Amino acid sequence: MLGHVLKRSGTYPCNHCTRRRRPEECVFGSNPADAAAPLRTAALSSLDEIPARRLDIVDAPSGAPRPSGRGSSTASAPAAAVGNNKPIDSLSTTLAQSFGYFDGSPHNTMALLREWDLRDEVGKADVTAKPASPDILAVVKRDLARIPHRQILDFLVQYFVRELNWMKQIVHSPVFLSHYQHQWTVELPLSVEHIEFTTLVLRICSYTAQFLPSPSYTVDTIHGLSLSEIRDTCDNIGNSLAKACLALDWKGSLVRVQHHLFASLKSSCEGRTDQFWEGVACASQAAQKAGIHTDIDGPGAGGIDELEKEMRRRTFCTLYMLDSHLSRQLDRLPFLPDDSICNMLPRVRLGPNLGDMDPDNSAPEIFTERLMQLHLGRFWRKYAPIRNLEYDPTHGEQRYERFCTEYLPLLAPSMALKPDTKWDKHVPKLALQRELLHISILDSICWSFRPLLLLKPRQIANMPPYKRVLLQSQREKLALAALKELEAVTALHSMLGGSHTRFAAIIFNTFEAAVTLLSVCSHPDFSTDQVGGFDEILGLKVPRPTRQKSLLAVEKALGRLQMLSGVSEMAASGASIIVQLYIKATRESVSPDSALYSDSTNTYTSWPSATPTFLGSNDELGPWGLLEPSNPEWMAEVLSAMASNADPFAEVHLRPQLDLSMP
Repeated sequence: MLGHVLKRSGTYPCNHCTRRRRPEECVFGSNPADAAAPLRTAALSSLDEIPARRLDIVDAPSGAPRPSGRGSSTASAPAAAVGNNKPIDSLSTTLAQSFGYFDGSPHNTMALLREWDLRDEVGKADVTAKPASPDILAVVKRDLARIPHRQILDFLVQYFVRELNWMKQIVHSPVFLSHYQHQWTVELPLSVEHIEFTTLVLRICSYTAQFLPSPSYTVDTIHGLSLSEIRDTCDNIGNSLAKACLALDWKGSLVRVQHHLFASLKSSCEGRTDQFWEGVACASQAAQKAGIHTDIDGPGAGGIDELEKEMRRRTFCTLYMLDSHLSRQLDRLPFLPDDSICNMLPRVRLGPNLGDMDPDNSAPEIFTERLMQLHLGRFWRKYAPIRNLEYDPTHGEQRYERFCTEYLPLLAPSMALKPDTKWDKHVPKLALQRELLHISILDSICWSFRPLLLLKPRQIANMPPYKRVLLQSQREKLALAALKELEAVTALHSMLGGSHTRFAAIIFNTFEAAVTLLSVCSHPDFSTDQVGGFDEILGLKVPRPTRQKSLLAVEKALGRLQMLSGVSEMAASGASIIVQLYIKATRESVSPDSALYSDSTNTYTSWPSATPTFLGSNDELGPWGLLEPSNPEWMAEVLSAMASNADPFAEVHLRPQLDLSMP
């Protein structure tokens, strides 16, 4: 197990983690005998007694933390209704399902009906609780009985909190862990809320298992169960319970939004960005049904405390950011309106407690990077290029200048392109988050300038001279942004251990930047003879881009994709495309004394066998090498085969097999 094992003492977090100011790392150790097993068995036998509309009626034990959805308007109202024997929610539920109203709105017809106090009259027919379908209860019983052993879940939850949650910040670690501990002590009967949170845990575990084995955990089993079996089991049970929860509670809660997002992230790790996009759509729909898309005070708030309101804001911010990011990368329309985030920005600081080291609370918190990503999405929503119009260099330059003057000043010092790194040792994962943000920033610049590559020679010829000059300058900026993006991806991958990973940010951005660079290199106007000198991108002084530097960067990117193709179909398909593009981009320029193969210092001779990579030279890579054959004539053979119309991949192995067995 990662971290320390904490005996059950009735307190959370433990004194050890509190003194270390790392409460989010505290996870109770599970009993090998699974002390919760008798409780689970009793819970299964009690399901027959649970009515469909009143599953959410069990209050947490006195002093115990409440599950995440308890304080939401969608969860607390039914519980209060049953406790007082009043049909508070019956009208809302009936009309929301029949007419589609959002019952927390202060503006729609539902709000008007509340003024007439019609609840007791209209809702009488719905007051009597309807029994849950026997089929649904049977499914829930079966699924709960199949949940993996608690030791497995504990390990995956702890690994997620320590190693993965920094990436997306869908849940706040201390709050999630508190609810997770309470989950194992829930009283009977079970509630929809309990089942919904179980779904969240299972989907988090499935997502986490996508990142294993890893440099810190090198085996492919957890407590004797294979990772593939764990993934399949958590997927199947989580999907089944999610359907059951929808049938039992139409509106849902914050937890439902969260587990939809984790299901979509799992699809992203599997190389199914299309399903990732669809999952964000499902989460956006769930957010509106549950009412977390608006920060409501008053009658619709349902007694939510400030911490729970903050969790809703942060989850919605993450959802908005993912929606903005995917709509930009995939050229889709966003699911959430541009202004939907205006009243949902974080308001509570949940930063690290560094004591005397941070007397003015200026240290960044774990959500700072997400907030910077959110502002990035908002900027490009506001200044996105107009669709279906020919690229105009003047407009492109205006967007770039606005970005430098409006967005870059918003970056926190710890997240700036020239960062203040004094907090890196004190805020976990801060350096990783910064690299992830820089990748997104550079990718957005590539996205803004990329349409210039689609201009036809006739269109360029018809431009006035000053626009052609702008176009040449922007082409170089595009190459610089792609080069810097690949550098940031390399740095992030190296910080993560430089080994096999399914992290989509590594794979997707490697592919995108490599395609962009090859497209720039193939353009006849791209500078090839400039040696030395510097250029500027986003206020950074960097060496001027050349064809040679760009092709070398692409080679390293190709090597990374080929290595990752052993565990990712996205990387495998991307690598095959890059090889073909590389051949097309270099076909006319390759010659026996080409700089691609040798120069006066013989630095790049015999690629790929002697080309240094982000992991070091090939001799140091051992079984983690980027290509199976160590053939100095590899690229020349491929080019020759292409020239003769033969199959260039017949003798080339681009997907080395990954050995996950123990050494």
